Amino acid sequence: MDWGELITLTVSSLVSIAVGIGAALVPMFVNAEVYIVALAANVNSQTMLAYLIVLHVAATTVGKAFVFQLARVGTRRLKVVEPKPPRTTFGHWWQRAKERYSRTRFAGWMRTISARLIALLDHRYGGGVTVFLSSLLGVPPLAIVTILAGASKQPRWLFLTMVFIGRLLQFLAIAFILHGLPWFEDFRHWLSDLW
Repeated sequence: MDWGELITLTVSSLVSIAVGIGAALVPMFVNAEVYIVALAANVNSQTMLAYLIVLHVAATTVGKAFVFQLARVGTRRLKVVEPKPPRTTFGHWWQRAKERYSRTRFAGWMRTISARLIALLDHRYGGGVTVFLSSLLGVPPLAIVTILAGASKQPRWLFLTMVFIGRLLQFLAIAFILHGLPWFEDFRHWLSDLW
């Protein structure tokens, strides 16, 4: 391994860790799935891709452990805040769009599934199913499940194990499915021509 490859490996590893922790702490600004797609587009070696994904998932799990612990400690200090009405035209339009969407059959089905899975969080070990499905499929959202699991009776080791396994399976599937698609290879060549 020469110096160029060593520097590339080090920088890639640090970025993978930073994005993993960022995605765990502020998921509305740092999207882990987008990072995995970009990683799959830019990394040629499948071994290197798997290494960076495992590193990213480990960093995400560490970040989720931090949020879990904050939720576990901070549940005594919660207060309910009423939402403010929207002040802009776009805010009013967005609120009406959300209300229309919430009346659809799909939204009702998603609410039902999410409510059932979140109700499982109150079970000491049954909550692991919710965390695993949330980590793997994103339903209910992992950011919400992390906070609720921290406030529930769920053991920390079970939560972290399910997050690690679910995210690892999801990210490996995304990356290697994209790596195997012929049109994605054309996309990767197009990207490399840009740089």
